[in-house]
Amino acid sequence: MTDAADRIGNVTRQRYEQLVTQAKELIAQIARSQFALGDMALEIEPMRAVGGSMPNGTDDLFTVTESLQLFADDIGVERRTVEDWRYTANRWPEKRRKEGVSFTVHRILASVVDEDERWAAIEDAPFNPRTGTRQWTPDGAKRVVGQRVDRPATVDEKVQAVADLTRDDEVAAQVATDLLKRPAVTEHVTPAERVRVVTELTRDDTVAQQVTTDLLRRPDVARKTMRDDTTRMLVNRAQFDNSNETRDRIRERTPAVRAIEHTIGLGYTMQHERARRTALLTLLTGGLAACLLSCSTGP
Repeated sequence: MTDAADRIGNVTRQRYEQLVTQAKELIAQIARSQFALGDMALEIEPMRAVGGSMPNGTDDLFTVTESLQLFADDIGVERRTVEDWRYTANRWPEKRRKEGVSFTVHRILASVVDEDERWAAIEDAPFNPRTGTRQWTPDGAKRVVGQRVDRPATVDEKVQAVADLTRDDEVAAQVATDLLKRPAVTEHVTPAERVRVVTELTRDDTVAQQVTTDLLRRPDVARKTMRDDTTRMLVNRAQFDNSNETRDRIRERTPAVRAIEHTIGLGYTMQHERARRTALLTLLTGGLAACLLSCSTGP
């Protein structure tokens, strides 16, 4: 019985290798066919400079688009497919086409602007760590020309893929929430980034109030926070303002309090006046006593 580790899908590894060899031959045939179709499209409509399309307006004179559409319709494919064949065939003259490399890879590398760089690029296939050989894949070609790959492998590629998938704010919010629940993720977030995230999340005053309350309930946090002079001054100011607000609310809701304060105020005024008179009398009495003493002693 064949070990499951020696099977790929429903076939043995040996059979898989046979199928891969046959598939490569078919891919090479397909590439030759696609280039041949591209050459036909080029014969019907050679590449022209920008603005060089044939004018429309007669029965026997077509624009480039009309000619390629007619050709596409007659062979049963989309015009876009014909345009890809034509473009790729034009970018890869027959002598520069690489045997054994798929038409897809040729089409991707066709975007290399400089011809010499394009010819050199297709000769320098990237290393495939899975197979241990140098071979072209669509993603390998996309990396050469700077296009987004279908299967991200590097950290930068994965970050870019996530960025593309989280352009919608609701999706981004859900993903961020889920990621920050993973301790191993939050450990790699720098203190500055954490502060920035908290600042962004607490722009709403209600949220900021709840977060601040929860943080100041932690003794160590509260103690270190109050070391800041500005923070301490603002906290004291807030306490004073809160006291005034509380007193004003009590006055509004309880008329008796206002009457009591009025009575206390009058009592304080009368007490202050009695003290003032006592002090003045003491001063006058002291001056009179000094005068009498001086008169009695004489010169």
